[in-house]
Amino acid sequence: MRQRSPDRPVREMGGTAKASVPSGAPHARRVTDTITAFLQPVPEPTRPVVRKNKPARTVPPQAGAPVRPAGLGTLAGWETEVVLPVSGTLTTPSKGSPRPDAVLTAPQAGVPVLFVEVDNGTEGPQIVADKILKYRRFLRRTVKDTNGHDIPMWQTLYSDHGRRAGYPPLAIVFTKQVGPEAMTNRMKAVRDLSTECWKGHWHSGSIYGADVKDGYRDYDGTVPVIVTTLARLHQHGPHGPIWWRYGRSSWETLEAALDNPDDYRAFHAREEERRAERRAQEEREQREREEAKRRRKATAWACPTCGRDVYPSDGWQSVPPGSDCTVCTHAKESERQKAEERAAEEAQAKAEAEAWRKENGIFGFLRR
Repeated sequence: MRQRSPDRPVREMGGTAKASVPSGAPHARRVTDTITAFLQPVPEPTRPVVRKNKPARTVPPQAGAPVRPAGLGTLAGWETEVVLPVSGTLTTPSKGSPRPDAVLTAPQAGVPVLFVEVDNGTEGPQIVADKILKYRRFLRRTVKDTNGHDIPMWQTLYSDHGRRAGYPPLAIVFTKQVGPEAMTNRMKAVRDLSTECWKGHWHSGSIYGADVKDGYRDYDGTVPVIVTTLARLHQHGPHGPIWWRYGRSSWETLEAALDNPDDYRAFHAREEERRAERRAQEEREQREREEAKRRRKATAWACPTCGRDVYPSDGWQSVPPGSDCTVCTHAKESERQKAEERAAEEAQAKAEAEAWRKENGIFGFLRR
C-alpha cells in the first residue's frame, strides 16, 4: 500500500493546522476551535512573576481542578486547506472536488485518516449533503500504480484504514448554537439527503437454511459519516459518546461509531457459531445412535438355527426371547406352508381316487 510521500510539497497537500489560526473569519475560527476540541490541550499553569531579591513563591496545585478528556492525535497530524481532486491533479483539481476543512492522520490512535467538515449553519442541508457526495466521488477515483493496476487514489495519499469495510470516515462538526430540536432536525436533514452515500447494502440469508433469519450489511463503496456538535466535542473530547453515525440510533464513542458490527465479519463469526452448533448437534446425534445401538446389542441372543443376532423388537413386531431370527422364521414358515400345500394336494388326490373307485367299482376300467 503506497502512503503519502513525506517529500511532497506542502502546497500540494494543504498546510498544517497552524494555517487555521484565527484571522477574523468566523469559519476559520470555528475550524481552529474544532481542532482544539479534538486535541484537548491542557492549559499551561501560570507562574508568578519573580521579583528582585525575593524567592519565587510556589503555588500548590488546586484541588479539584477539572481534568480534560483525552485528546486525539497531535497538532502535526492535522492539515488544512487540503484538496481532494475528483479529476485533475492535486495542484489543478477539477471543479466539484471536495476541500475538507481539516484532515487528521493519527494511525497510532487507530485513525489512519479522518476528513473533517465544520458546519456553521450558513449553508443549506442540501449543500452539506452534496459535499458528502463529492467525497464519495473522490474516494471512488482510481489511478495506475507502478505495475499498471488500478488502485484508489486516496490510498496513495493516506495509509489504509485497516480491515473496516468502506471508505475513510467523514466527521461533520456542527458549530452553530441552536436549540436541541433545531440541531437534530439539521443533522437529520443532511442524513436523509445523503443516504445513498453512507448506507450499506443488506444481504440476508444463511447457509444453514431459510429458517435462519440473519444477514450482514456490505459497506464497500460507502462513506462512514459521523456527526457531533462543537459543544459536545469540547466537553467530552473526541473519545466520548458524542458521535452519531448515520444509520445508527444512538450516540457512540469514536471507536464504536467507526466500527461496523453488522458487517460480514460479525456475520461470519455467527456462521462459525452456527457451524459449531451444527457440528456439535451431529456429534450428539451420532453418540446417541451409537449408544442406542450398544443398548440394543446388549439385549440380543443368538438364533438357535443359524446363530444370527436376534433382537427383542424386530422391525414392527416384538420377538419372544430365544426365538429364531427373521430369516429363519420366514424360511421355516415357508417350509410349513409348502408342506401344508403338499399335504392338501395329496389328500385331495386321494379323495378323488377313492370317489372314482366307489363309483366305478373294481372293473370299471374295462368300460372305458
